[in-house]
Amino acid sequence: MERVIIEWISEKLDISREIAIIVIGIATILVWYVSFVAYGFFFPPSGESKALRVKVPFPKEADPEWADGEILENPGTKVHDPNYPLEITCFDPATGRLLGRRKAATKQQVLDAVAKSREAQLKFRESSWQKRRDILTTLLEVIVRDQEGICRLSSRVTGKTGKMIENSATKKENEKLMNLLFLPALDATFGEIIPTCEKLIWTIRHGEKALKPEYRESGAISFLAQARVQYSPIGVMGLIVSWNYPIHNVISPLTSAIMAGNGCVIKVSENAGWATQWLSDLVAKVLEVHEVDTDLVSFLDGTADAGEALVQSVTFIGSPAVGKLVMRGASETLTPVVLELGGKDAAIVFDDCEYENMIKICMRGGLQNCGQNCAGLERMIVQEGIYERVVQDVTKIVSSIRLGTPFEKKVDLGAICMKSQIKIVQSLLADAVSKGAKIECGGEVYNHPLYPQGQFFRPTVLTGVDPSMRIHHEEVFGPVILIYKFSRPTEAIKLINSTDFGLGSSIFTLNYRKAEAVARYVNAGSCNINGWGFSYLCQSLPFGGVKHSGFDRFGGIEGLRGNCNIKAMTTDKLGHLGIRAQVPSILHFPIKEESVDFQAALIEILYGVGFTKQVRGVKRLNKFLGDVASESITIPMYFAADISESSKTIDMTDDDMCCDYASSFEVSVEIEVGLKDNIYATTQVKIV
Repeated sequence: MERVIIEWISEKLDISREIAIIVIGIATILVWYVSFVAYGFFFPPSGESKALRVKVPFPKEADPEWADGEILENPGTKVHDPNYPLEITCFDPATGRLLGRRKAATKQQVLDAVAKSREAQLKFRESSWQKRRDILTTLLEVIVRDQEGICRLSSRVTGKTGKMIENSATKKENEKLMNLLFLPALDATFGEIIPTCEKLIWTIRHGEKALKPEYRESGAISFLAQARVQYSPIGVMGLIVSWNYPIHNVISPLTSAIMAGNGCVIKVSENAGWATQWLSDLVAKVLEVHEVDTDLVSFLDGTADAGEALVQSVTFIGSPAVGKLVMRGASETLTPVVLELGGKDAAIVFDDCEYENMIKICMRGGLQNCGQNCAGLERMIVQEGIYERVVQDVTKIVSSIRLGTPFEKKVDLGAICMKSQIKIVQSLLADAVSKGAKIECGGEVYNHPLYPQGQFFRPTVLTGVDPSMRIHHEEVFGPVILIYKFSRPTEAIKLINSTDFGLGSSIFTLNYRKAEAVARYVNAGSCNINGWGFSYLCQSLPFGGVKHSGFDRFGGIEGLRGNCNIKAMTTDKLGHLGIRAQVPSILHFPIKEESVDFQAALIEILYGVGFTKQVRGVKRLNKFLGDVASESITIPMYFAADISESSKTIDMTDDDMCCDYASSFEVSVEIEVGLKDNIYATTQVKIV
């Protein structure tokens, strides 16, 4: 499709293909810019937000040319080094170089951090929406301005890919220009920068509206009450976040917590602890310039002991096994938890898809961050008409992928962050092959010629997979793509739902009716038609899964409100007029014998299905009133507009309506509050 467009523009404008590509690029940028400006015009934020200037220097180890660290022997086993029992060892997984050591927080230190955050939050919860937006706007300004440094930081600690530009400058000139010569890693840009910016912008624009009191219908019996939902800060949020995106996985839940008026204690993964200091300095500086107590947010490095001490509300991003432990620990204090536990995401690919676009999207979805992605496309379920072509093309692309360190030239994929994960991938592949699966390419460890301690695994394509194999059911979390074949849509649906996970999914076809029909039967937290990851980038949508992929949601209105205690509130709807809800006198204590009959008649009037049953309730009330001594009582009555329109005997005017009731049921009705269409009114009913 792209080639056709390029050729058409080249012919129409009488220019070369190269110039045509540049024209398309410029036009795309202009369209994006105009769309962005238009979005800001039609959907402005709730008030002007102002970013204050904050600058936090990056550590020297984030420099692309840094090479001073000691190369550790078998670094994957040194995170919890017995020689340093109270510290966490941080290293570059691509080179094995030591980055430094971080002190592991004790349980008491976690409790102290929670106490300080709780004290700071008592003041912060009273802060204005404007102040909270300003804090988030300052964070956004830093993320956009320092995106290259953030990508270097993330690439160094997790092994994500980067790219160096060839240049002819001298070494001295190169050192001066190094920051300009590093192009942000695609993996880091996709995973750290773009979704973080989307989350911040959505929350700045829509957070206040989502968290303001929401007014609800009060119902028939409570018609004089004004009903609303109040969203109040929880207090201190405990965030236990994974290592695969060390910046985004912190800033994203922190954004929601700040907007809701909460404090945070963040326990970062020990496998990405080296980024903690920069994040901690950044958040503290942002809070400081906005005159907020820096104790509001604390960062802690630690192991399971530190995570167990977070007690008020926990958001956990990680594996199902650890998620179960978090939930078990939270149950002792009845702590609410939000669990995002990974997935076994799949794309159903039909014969009638836009083929070339599908291949590109699935390659990005399957190999993003070297497969270390909770919503990565591990499975391609391909219709039989194009199955052989897909296997051939995917194998060709994956075979050509170049592995290396984040700052090498001509590198496509980086390292595996956790060495233990390589053993898991190897075990899953060995089990599959022993049961009949075929490795089309890859499937082995890559030994880097310059960095033998680097943790690399060749990207892999596996076919012939069936449900008898562990790899069909277990999350790989590595650069492995499984390709299945199907003939009928029902077969594809059965395959995609045949695992214990259900986080995300994709469907590729140009028949949108078919896509929507299939999507209804896919058991997952999200589904993208002709795309991958858009449901996460659309921060207006909730994100989360079903089955072993976890429960509850973050993202969107649902995720933001998950940072709040939800309180049901009522007050007098017409209190300013002196009209307040009352209990009918016949229901006052001491209880009268006829109270039950009165209540039963009232229920028929208010809730009877259809006008006939409501009239029966009025007759029952009339009989009841005729059997008791004359007294004045107050009862609530409801008249629906559709009843008045269909009835020939009841006029819509208040006085006539009352007269008709009086003549039919031998009661006189005095209106205390004027009746209007679909509005409840209190009436005085007296026996004639």
